Amino acid sequence: MIYSMTAFARVETKKEWGSAVWEIRSVNQRFLETYFRLPEQFRSLEPVLRERFRKKLARGKVECALRFTANDAAVTKLSLNEELAKQVLHAADWVQSHGQSTGVNPLDVLRWPGVIAAEEADMDAIHADVMAAFDHALNDFISARATEGEALKGMITQRLDAIEVEAEKVAARMPEIMVWQREKVQTRFEEAKVELDAGRFEQEMIMLAQKVDVAEELDRL
Repeated sequence: MIYSMTAFARVETKKEWGSAVWEIRSVNQRFLETYFRLPEQFRSLEPVLRERFRKKLARGKVECALRFTANDAAVTKLSLNEELAKQVLHAADWVQSHGQSTGVNPLDVLRWPGVIAAEEADMDAIHADVMAAFDHALNDFISARATEGEALKGMITQRLDAIEVEAEKVAARMPEIMVWQREKVQTRFEEAKVELDAGRFEQEMIMLAQKVDVAEELDRL
């Protein structure tokens, strides 16, 4: 299988916590180089991502980006400390019973430090969902490289076949070319009225044959 070093893949996942979009692209590079653009809360995943690329790829400059959009209603949950709220209300009642008007507002109770707290969603579960989406994106990316590689293979094969045809044409005409060159040189000698003995003329022909001989180049093709 021939794999191209240029490809692109995009995968989006949506869960109760929000959405995440992975984008992976690559260009030609002699060695494997990976670059990441990750939100701060996902920086810890970079070594894992780098290792997964290393296991699947050998070459290419790869850029990997993650866009994360949190569903605030799902990611952050409010937790009420009922016991502390009761203590705050009890203290307010005590103050009022001693002739001091407190005018306690329920929102003031909720604002009391520790009465209500924001509980973050389970980031481990979010990381697991995001990494599952990354694996999907990586598989799509490799498939894209394979598809483009097959297209490149077809183009290269087509050109190699064309080169082979032309090389065979040249090889077939080499004896004809050698005769034409011999006659051409002999005509020039005659036009210049230069007389060469048969031995000298054959030496010149041998040197000419060596210069125009392309058998080695055809073999390399």
